[in-house]
Amino acid sequence: MLLSVIVGVVSSAYFFMRRLPSLIRSTFFKFSGNKDDLKNNSIVFYAESKTYWSTFKPVLEALAQKNQKVTYLTSDENDPVFNSGLDEWVHAKFIGKGQTAYTALGFLEAKVFALTTPGIDVLQIRRSPGVKKYVHILHAIGDIHYYKLYSFDYYDIVFCSSPAQQKSLRVLEQHRKTSTKELPLLGCPYLDLFFTRKQNEDCSPEPNTILVAPTWGKNSLLQKEGGRLIATMLAKQGYHVIFRPHPQSLVSEAEMIQQLKETYKQYSNIEWDTNSDGFPSLQRAQLMISDISSVIFDFAFVFLKPVISIGHGPVKEGFEAWHIPHAAWEMEILNDLGRHLQDVNEVEIVSTVPTLIQNSNNIASKISDIRDKHVVNFGHASELIASELINIANSVKENN
Repeated sequence: MLLSVIVGVVSSAYFFMRRLPSLIRSTFFKFSGNKDDLKNNSIVFYAESKTYWSTFKPVLEALAQKNQKVTYLTSDENDPVFNSGLDEWVHAKFIGKGQTAYTALGFLEAKVFALTTPGIDVLQIRRSPGVKKYVHILHAIGDIHYYKLYSFDYYDIVFCSSPAQQKSLRVLEQHRKTSTKELPLLGCPYLDLFFTRKQNEDCSPEPNTILVAPTWGKNSLLQKEGGRLIATMLAKQGYHVIFRPHPQSLVSEAEMIQQLKETYKQYSNIEWDTNSDGFPSLQRAQLMISDISSVIFDFAFVFLKPVISIGHGPVKEGFEAWHIPHAAWEMEILNDLGRHLQDVNEVEIVSTVPTLIQNSNNIASKISDIRDKHVVNFGHASELIASELINIANSVKENN
């Protein structure tokens, strides 16, 4: 019994010390006077970085057209919102990074809080008692299998872009016995932005240009044997290769990226793209090679160009896929977007590239049909999302 008491005291002390910095920040913030931007809001957005501007921008513009004023909180001092020309309708505020931002969000007061960050009340961002509705805007059109465990459990509402996302989220609710969320089918806002840009810009692909765009982490093509050499094998065949790593790879896989830079520097026809805006590279390429990443749908559905996808599907351990018995919907249609390979195979890749490029017109027709079937409100989702946010805010007001 004495040993149990000692272990309990030591454990409590350990976890208290770990929480102490957060408690100090919360106490200091609570009694500081710098909370005006966090009080009495109607609709609030939060961006972890400028990477998510392409998701928020079309929604903010749609809200401005409806004369709806909103608050936009960001953890990126260089967020494009500050130069967006939306100042009349969007009150933008930099709230710091990391724990500083998370502490501030714990004091937020709003009818509706919309964000793309997964894991509310699981990871760093805790639910604030002053927020009536937490809304997650899915910023990709693939299924939710790739998200880490418990990414959506404590949201009130999740805006979906496909029926498959709805299906998977309902399965997770039943499995975990969590509260039933609202899952309106509204669409993917950043595709509106891409689609509009495509309509207004010259998007003719450059001859013999291939875009290699892997995701990051366990599901990445870069983690697979031979995946890091795909760009070099294509360069040796005379193609101009644009290598665009996932932005998170530059942070979480910095050592690997540096090794690749050393490997690729001897090839003058391998070009690195680390810009936050991926649109220029997408429009220049004739074909994309990736893993099972949502970027393949940006490329295929917006530009109607073929994709070579590589991989067996998402790693399940530690991801939502672990508790979803059915396969992600995109696994069923990958061959119709171009060619799906289970593993990296140099011979197949080299032989498949010219074949797909030559048959790109026929493939484009297939891709268009798939897009119409699986993606709701393609090209005009933002207006519907804006209207839904206003409706939610109004319903909260009426209920109060």
